[in-house]
Amino acid sequence: MLHLLAVVPSLLLATTTVGAQSAEELAGVYERVSLTNTTSGLEMDPGQRGLLIMTREHYAMMTIKPDRPALARGEQLADRSEAEQVAFLQAWLQMNAHAGRYEVDGQTLVWHRDINEDPTQVETTSRLAFERRDDLLVISFGLPNGDRYEWVWRKIR
Repeated sequence: MLHLLAVVPSLLLATTTVGAQSAEELAGVYERVSLTNTTSGLEMDPGQRGLLIMTREHYAMMTIKPDRPALARGEQLADRSEAEQVAFLQAWLQMNAHAGRYEVDGQTLVWHRDINEDPTQVETTSRLAFERRDDLLVISFGLPNGDRYEWVWRKIR
């Protein structure tokens, strides 16, 4: 799943909806509702949590599984064997996070990734089709294999 979204920056996507939005209209705080492969109908990582914060010019987005392992109170990572440390850190690295500037171009959300959990994605641009459905922000994108996805975020503030 991590690298699923890493290929999105190179894609130009389109969707059908009424009326363009502005960055001011999108500003707010959103929680992740779902990520669905609309080609297969399968929901991806249903337990994953996420937060998307959008101001008028900048955004920050992070999704992560809430059930990843945790250290007990007072426990240090160094207290574990090397293999356990590697496994622990690998579980924590399974996230999708990036932030930067953004703009709205009609029904396209353009994310300029200034920082990213994947260093190869820094200074890349993602063009994502979007639409508003009441308090939901629905972002659509496709992958080179032809699969299409719908990423739903609920405005909470």
